[in-house]
Amino acid sequence: MPRLHLLGGVLALLLAVAGCTAGRAHSTASGSMAEATEARLERARQGLRGPERESTLTDLEELSRELQARLKESPEDARLHGWLARTAFYLQREEKALAEAEQALTLAPDQAESHYIKAFLLGGRNQAEAALAHATRATELEPGQGRYWQLLGTLYLQLDKPAEARAALDKTLALEPRNAQALFVVGLLAMDQGRPDEALEAYEKAREYEPEFAMAHYNAGQLLQLRGDAAAALERFQKAADLEPDDWRTRAKLVQLHQALGNEEKRDAEREALLLLHQAGKVDRDYFVRDQFQEGGRNVMVVENFALEGDWAKRYEFQMYAPDQERPTYVISLGSYAYTNAFAREKDPEGPRLFHLDGYHPDGAHDTYGFFNGEPSYDETREMVVSILKGELKPMSSTKPSQK
Repeated sequence: MPRLHLLGGVLALLLAVAGCTAGRAHSTASGSMAEATEARLERARQGLRGPERESTLTDLEELSRELQARLKESPEDARLHGWLARTAFYLQREEKALAEAEQALTLAPDQAESHYIKAFLLGGRNQAEAALAHATRATELEPGQGRYWQLLGTLYLQLDKPAEARAALDKTLALEPRNAQALFVVGLLAMDQGRPDEALEAYEKAREYEPEFAMAHYNAGQLLQLRGDAAAALERFQKAADLEPDDWRTRAKLVQLHQALGNEEKRDAEREALLLLHQAGKVDRDYFVRDQFQEGGRNVMVVENFALEGDWAKRYEFQMYAPDQERPTYVISLGSYAYTNAFAREKDPEGPRLFHLDGYHPDGAHDTYGFFNGEPSYDETREMVVSILKGELKPMSSTKPSQK
């Protein structure tokens, strides 16, 4: 298994769901004001991920204004700065949360929750070493808080210290066996170490314990797809798409899985949804992986470009991989090149756009399998490529590097 390169983004993922990761701080304050503030923050933590999210955000805004008004009267009150840091953290206002956490720690260095918030935000900015010190301090001050250990484990993983990461995550799960995000990070660690079965088990538990955790559904779907269990993978990706309908990578996965299961109508509908996301500027690439299949002992990955652009425009690239190899051994593309279309226009200025199917070898050799007036459909193109891989469709011409 290739090493994952997702670890730097784990903290950003957790920040997106900070409302369910940052729980109640154990305040030493007494009195009705402190108890009422703690109760409101606890209700907010629980409400951010449910149907009461909008009303929860409204209450957090109100609480923020109240705390800032109190701070005008008591600017040196560490508790108020700590509560305001948590409120800003829940509202995902990073700069405000960090500033208030730092002020709280200046006034009261042993506020565990402020250490946690600062560690979380610094880690999200790729300042893992500095974050680690604050996360460690949070676990020292309140070792019974599972999310503190979870953050510590994530930071160790970000620093490429898997043994320390696993030890911290195990402490999280000992305290909170149903901590979905800790299980998710365990899954990342298992994948990074080449243990996909363990990773899948962790992702499946994470999505069971937190059904709205889209990335847990997505990662479980990836592993099930690699196993060849297309139906189960489709179920996981569909849930992820329901939770995050604008995630273009999930839409691409749905295209792949419907293709594998022969659901052409649903495949085409998901592709149209993906094209709309691209038109809306919600896709950060010029292409997507449309299909994955095996033929003749080779893995085939199909890349579709959203637009035909440039002198060497290609619609599809069928990339063939031998087992356990990272570079393709052969590429077949459906293209529409400027020079061939210019030649065709000389003969028929009103004719359709010319496409051709070509094969490219690593040594520079080139095969041509056919020319087409107008763009063939994907299914037609795929059928021709499969025929080529089976040895049934031969090239109409071939060029070796020495012949150029």
